[in-house]
Amino acid sequence: MKENVKMEIKNILPIGTVVKLKGGKQPVMIFGVMQNSPSEPGVRHDYISVPYPEGHMDSHLHIAFDHQDIEEVIFRGYEDLENIRDEFLKVLEVAIKLIDKKKEIELEEKDNG
Repeated sequence: MKENVKMEIKNILPIGTVVKLKGGKQPVMIFGVMQNSPSEPGVRHDYISVPYPEGHMDSHLHIAFDHQDIEEVIFRGYEDLENIRDEFLKVLEVAIKLIDKKKEIELEEKDNG
């Protein structure tokens, strides 16, 4: 079973980053962060990606993974000079905390229900 390690928001790689995953044969390009898994309800992955260099061909080819699954960063994506990304990460961190708190409350209510 995979160890569940919480990702620190400040360490999230920017979109456009190309990485090689552990055990992977082909690089992938990150196009989203903190994604809920459609196939695993209640599971959130640090990243969603597409095969590189093909890009998006079909949503069934999207690859969700966590930071700990990265073997190598091949290319780091764009980071703006106006701190837009920093502001986004701050908002994302607050949103993730709220979502996690809501899930915690729902689980408590279910257990007590």
